[in-house]
Formats: sequence, structure tokens, C-alpha cells
Amino acid sequence: MTSKMLVRRTLAAMLALLLVFFGTSTAAFAHDAVTGTAPADGSTVDTVPEKLEISMSNTPASIGSEVQVLDASGTNWATGGVEVLDRVATQAIKPGAPAGKYTVKWRLVSSDSHPIEGEFTFTATAAGTGASQVAGAGPVVPVSPQPQTAPEQVQDNSAVPWSVIGLIVVLVGVVVAMVVVARRRLSKDD
Repeated sequence: MTSKMLVRRTLAAMLALLLVFFGTSTAAFAHDAVTGTAPADGSTVDTVPEKLEISMSNTPASIGSEVQVLDASGTNWATGGVEVLDRVATQAIKPGAPAGKYTVKWRLVSSDSHPIEGEFTFTATAAGTGASQVAGAGPVVPVSPQPQTAPEQVQDNSAVPWSVIGLIVVLVGVVVAMVVVARRRLSKDD
């Protein structure tokens, strides 16, 4: 086997290895993404809900997560911390929130420990219920469960992490170095 054939085979093997590694790993390097929200982005609801939900592609961490529910004047109506159960982050809303347009700004910590953030809006045609009133302070009214709205599907806008780009640069540098060394050896052999 000549040295030229050896160099070609080595380069072909390296190229195949790079294609296998990067061709199958893009999903593994992607951050978690929002798969839906309740209320849905841009929707109109009858009353301000008692809580809102953000559904994720994986289970987010509750530590470091924050959700703000801002009315038109910038008042934050979120109360308590973000609760996470499976792939859903839930934020309670203070009772008595006024009717109007709300902007929900969220920051969640994905399952790979990277923070991701975004926002969505909804409009309530009536104020939230005064659920914090003292029990028995008025007439007894039967309570029927509110129908749950299905989370809205949201496009995944996650970017490639910088660590992947750095790894690609290092691997390309290794391949270039191997080609340079192989050419020098070939020129010495000729």
C-alpha cells in the first residue's frame, strides 16, 4: 500500500467519522423547547385564569425558573413560585387581576441546565375571580370545573450551543493538521 493510498483512506475514515458524529447528534445537543402554553399565545379568555401553564419538550428545573404575568400597566400578577410537574411549569395568578391584555415573560431552566426564555400574550375579557375571599362570606354557589384548554403548539427556535460549534472547529483543525502532516510525509517519500 502506497503512502498516498494510506492518506486517502485515513481522510475518508475521518470524514465518515465526522459525518456519523454530527449527522446523528443534532437532536442530542438541542435545548428543551416550549411545546405549548395555556392560555394559548394571542388568545382571548373569558376571565383571568387562576394559573397558567407552559409545556416543555422535557422536564424543566424549578430552581431558577421565573414567570411574570404583566398587565398593560406593568404590574406583575404572578404569585408564589413556579411549580413544575413532569413537563409542565405552572404559575399561579393573584386573585382579582383586572381584565385586559397580559404579557407573560418566562425564564425556565431546561433539563440540560441551560436557561431558556420567552414571552407570550393573552387577553382576558373579565377580571379574575376573588378566590382569596373568606369562605362563607357570601351565598353558596355551586362550582363547576373550568374546561381546560389544550396547550398551543409553539415552534422550536432553539439554537446550536456554542460548545458544539467549538467542537466542530477543533475537529476541523485536527483533520487539517492530519492532512498537512500526511502531505509532508508524502513529499519526503517521493
